[in-house]
Amino acid sequence: MGLSFTFLGSGTSYGVPMIGCRCAVCQSTDPRDRRLRSSGALRSGTTTLLFDISPDLREQALRANLDRLDAVFLTHTHADHLHGIDDLRGFTRLSREMLPLYAQKDDVDFVRQHFNYIFDDNHFYLGWGIPRLDLRVVDTAAVQVGDLSVQPVPLRHGRGSAMGYRVGGLAYLTDCSEIPKTSYPLLQDLEVLIIDGLRWREHPTHFSFEQAFAEARKIGAARTYLTHLAHDIAHAATEKLLPKHIYLAYDGLVVNCS
Repeated sequence: MGLSFTFLGSGTSYGVPMIGCRCAVCQSTDPRDRRLRSSGALRSGTTTLLFDISPDLREQALRANLDRLDAVFLTHTHADHLHGIDDLRGFTRLSREMLPLYAQKDDVDFVRQHFNYIFDDNHFYLGWGIPRLDLRVVDTAAVQVGDLSVQPVPLRHGRGSAMGYRVGGLAYLTDCSEIPKTSYPLLQDLEVLIIDGLRWREHPTHFSFEQAFAEARKIGAARTYLTHLAHDIAHAATEKLLPKHIYLAYDGLVVNCS
């Protein structure tokens, strides 16, 4: 089974450039330094999955020629990973089918409460003018979508939790500050590890670069990509400082694996 993962966005909740910032990275002309909010699309031969619903989803989908989804997997409910939810109507309008959205139980409850217009019978007269979503709870059991088996990977994100996901030889672990011991067995024999790496300095809710390097060594993936990058990380200069087989993600980057 061949997999293709597209980084739709590789930036923090602010995005890069940040509003009003005049730092070197925010003014950079290197396209790899322009970062939309973090999310990704995973494609196999017949199935397409979306990981997180960035506020930049419309722009990301148009840029990546993404017009069909088989399911959405939510890592957590912070605004930069969820608040593009209304743009999912672009996909359900085309498919004329309910789109499954998988998340932890607390996150499913959050989505239902805070975006209640999507699930309220009183708004169904709008037809396909609203996203038509089928909320589904994930825990630690693998989920089958088309020809893909998706393994949830529990994570810690500061004082809260987040969910990573593994498909085949690829794992997507954005927004995390700790990997619980019970999750490491789910990350064995990876070909591609995509992991939160905010910046060089430590942060209370995200891995720093050095912390991400340590996790990459522990997990032992053949290739590791750092995502959710802050505005003080210049792509060209930083990549020269990274350990072997560790790379910076950038918007539009496509990585392939089995």
